[in-house]
Amino acid sequence: MKRTVKMIPPLASLGLLALAVLGCAQNPATGGSTFTGGLSQAQEIQIGRENHVKIIKEFGGVYGTPALKRYVSGIGQVLAKTSERPGLNFSFTVLNSSRINAFATPGGYVYITRGLMALADNEAQLAGVLAHEIGHITALHHAQRHGQALLANIGLATASIVGGRHAMQISQLGMVTLLQGFSRHNEYEADRLGIRYMSRVGFDPGAMAGFLSKLRSASRLSALHRGESPDKVDQFNYLATHPAPAARVKRALALARQGNVKNPITARRIYLSKLDGMLYGSDPKEGFIRGHAFLHPTLRFAFSVPEGFRLINSSKAVYAFGPNKSRIILDRPSKPTNGSMEHYVSRVWGGNMRLRNLETLSVNGLEAATATTQMKTNNGAFQARLTAFKINTKTIYRMIFLTADADTNRLATDLRRTTYSFRKLATAEAARLRPLILRIITVQRGDTVESLARRMPYSDYKLERFEVLNGISRKDQLRQGQQLKIVSTN
Repeated sequence: MKRTVKMIPPLASLGLLALAVLGCAQNPATGGSTFTGGLSQAQEIQIGRENHVKIIKEFGGVYGTPALKRYVSGIGQVLAKTSERPGLNFSFTVLNSSRINAFATPGGYVYITRGLMALADNEAQLAGVLAHEIGHITALHHAQRHGQALLANIGLATASIVGGRHAMQISQLGMVTLLQGFSRHNEYEADRLGIRYMSRVGFDPGAMAGFLSKLRSASRLSALHRGESPDKVDQFNYLATHPAPAARVKRALALARQGNVKNPITARRIYLSKLDGMLYGSDPKEGFIRGHAFLHPTLRFAFSVPEGFRLINSSKAVYAFGPNKSRIILDRPSKPTNGSMEHYVSRVWGGNMRLRNLETLSVNGLEAATATTQMKTNNGAFQARLTAFKINTKTIYRMIFLTADADTNRLATDLRRTTYSFRKLATAEAARLRPLILRIITVQRGDTVESLARRMPYSDYKLERFEVLNGISRKDQLRQGQQLKIVSTN
């Protein structure tokens, strides 16, 4: 069979060549040439400004007193002035999120969460995070990603021309794209630049590796909490905005040794004073995890999960991770129904599923319905039970139970108890719920890591949580007068 080769039209080839030449810019941080697709600084600023309000909304709003905001911004501005883009108007925002995260968007917009601030041990570690994000901006990593997306779309459009189809539209940098993780090379380059800026200001350059090590420990504890292997965190994740595999920690240590900073700034005591009284974990508007119970004082509902299940809260849903990849997921649909719960489960929620055992329930005075089905997920095939609870004509909550075939019968009674634990919170009970607070304590004579960890208001992993929070080991000998972080209810 004769093979037909379709040639790219000469004008298309010339267009790609012209784009490759005109779409390049000198990289301020490296001095080399970076393909940005012609994205100008003015366009960078516009993209960052247009997404600023969306990001604040997505991450729970801006957090902190005016003094805390000035403190974080002041550190960031000093670092930014030492960068290769000192004329860019940088902005530094603390987000009201318990997630440990930091990221930047084009135009000089840098964000960190209060969850990240709680994990950091000193001012130098905070500076390392801010400097890393500044590095992404100065090295034009967002613009580089824009150029790559542009080339990919033009390649598709050229293929469409060759094939006689319409060209595709070139996409814009939206918020989802902005929050995606960078490549391994970009992360390493931002680490290198961040250590450069830290050293110029006088911060301890080794603090970046110290924080990356803490981030790795926190990721390992989180994996353990979800019932997964902690070793997975050392597999570089391109979708994480701040991956911290062991290799990255070692590389940051090597870079720090090259720095020559006399009397490096750490500022631990000053930094810890800024954390005292900081909201820790979930905001009241997101609900609280108390042992095996989830309670939402604002929406006023509660439920509990069986022993062996670990609760994790997010802005979209509440998850409980159990044995053998079993899951419980509770969410609130955006479009409830005025009909019965039986109709909702069978026709609205499960309309495209093969449901069995459809049943109407009464759960603590609430109309509910349940049914079973089989479901395939990325983690394999599961038996699924769908359950919906009607609070009023405008509010429905949904709970889905996922279990492997071998575990379904064994877990049936415990999961049924979870179904019947769902209830409305009384006004007085909701008013008594208090958020968790980060407190700075001074070690007294006789205190040990174990004795202080026992004061943590958790039903599981108290010792591990305390170790990760403070970057210490249960084997460490505490010093009288030493300052440490602890989570408290008051």
